[in-house]
This record gives sequence, structure tokens and C-alpha cells, in this order.
Amino acid sequence: MEKILTKEVITTICIILAALLFYIAIKQLISRVFLKKAKYHSNKKALTLLTILTNVAKYIILAIALLMILATWGVDTKALVASLGVAGAVAGLAMQDMIKDFIGGADILTEDQFKVGDNIQVGNFRGNVISLGMKTTKIRAYTGEVKIIANRNISEVINYSVMSAICVVDVGLSYDNTVEQAEKVLQTAIDNASKKVNYLKKPVTILGIEELTNDSVVYRVEAEVGAMKNFEFNRILLKEILKEAEANNLTLSYNKVDVHNV
Repeated sequence: MEKILTKEVITTICIILAALLFYIAIKQLISRVFLKKAKYHSNKKALTLLTILTNVAKYIILAIALLMILATWGVDTKALVASLGVAGAVAGLAMQDMIKDFIGGADILTEDQFKVGDNIQVGNFRGNVISLGMKTTKIRAYTGEVKIIANRNISEVINYSVMSAICVVDVGLSYDNTVEQAEKVLQTAIDNASKKVNYLKKPVTILGIEELTNDSVVYRVEAEVGAMKNFEFNRILLKEILKEAEANNLTLSYNKVDVHNV
């Protein structure tokens, strides 16, 4: 009896050691693969996937080792696996929403739909991603509101941080100015604004006259800028246009009211 118990104890210890060594080897292999893809250790996508796969590997190895140990001690593992399968099916039905969240989170990460720091829109809500987990995603609007969305509910996403943005500026100038005067002032303002930024993708273009209204000639200026820089460049360019207009006595368009004394 002592020999049998000694054999079972030794076998159990060997299984535990083998499982531990195998887990360490798998963990190192996964770490090498994903850390090579990341430029920095702070790469959230790579580290999140690394954590998920490491945990999955850990639980699979633990389950196999446990079944082997139970078999060593004479437990009928087939019946145990069958009962666990039934229990797992029941638990799966109860936690199907959570499972959908995990699958949705995995899809977001593997397909690189967005990452922490990106400016996205989900439904009617737009903001910066401040947290990306396997169950939920947190988005903060520029006004401070934070929306927490279950990953299973993220089906369509607009990501404003992936591609360059187009900045379109319409400037209304008075009919008192000639076309040559207007375009000269606009070009000077464009040159000054372009020197203040480093995210222009191509030279800013004066497209020409966009519209003739009752009180103004509307000129359109277009610039291709880095992602999410269109609002910033719009403000910089308008400021430079106003400065140049004032310096060159160029009349901007504004609403006028004529009063006649009778």
C-alpha cells in the first residue's frame, strides 16, 4: 500500500512540475511573439493580447494537469468531464452576454479597429477612447462625459484618428475688394499659418470662389492635415486671415443695416 501511495505521490509531483515547466515555456514563447510586434512595452494592444493568451494557456494547462492527477488517484475522469461539460453548457447560457463581450473585445483588438487614445464615434456618441477592455470600452467626450459601452454592442465604429483630415475654411469677403486683393491676402495668411504647424500633408490650396451671396464673396480654402488637427488648423488660419485683412485694409463681410432719415 505504501508503495502504491508513493508511486501516486511521485506521479502527482511529476505532473505538477511538468505542467509548471510547460506553462513557463508557453508564456515565454507568447511573450516573445507579441513583444516583438510592439515597439514599446506600453503598446496596449500587444500587452492586452499577451495577457489574454497567457491566461488562456494557464487555465488549459491547469485543467489538463488536474485531470491527469485525478486519473492517477483512480478517479473516473470521463464521468467528471461529462458532468463538467453539462455544467459548462449551463454556465455558457447564463453568461452568453459576457462571452459576447469577450468575443467583441477580441475582435476589436485583433482587427485593430481602434486603440486607447483614438477619437471614435459609436452611434451618436463621439470622444476619445480612455479604456479598452475585454468586456467594456470607455469613451470620453470633449465636454467630459464618459460613456461605457459593452463590447458586444459596438458593431459600427467611425475612427477619426486613422487617416489624415481635410480642413475646409470658407471666408466671406466684401464686394468692395478685388479678386486679386482677396487672393493675395488669403495666400499671405495661408503662408503664415503653414509656418506655425508641422502636420500639413500637402500645401494649402485656395480653391477659389465658392459662393456669391447678397453681401459677400465666399472664398474656399482647403488643407489636408494630420488626424484630428483640422479644428486646430481652422482656428489658426482664421486668425491669420483676420490679421492680414486688418493689415491690408481688406473688408470682411458682415451684416449691414442702412438707416434712412425721413
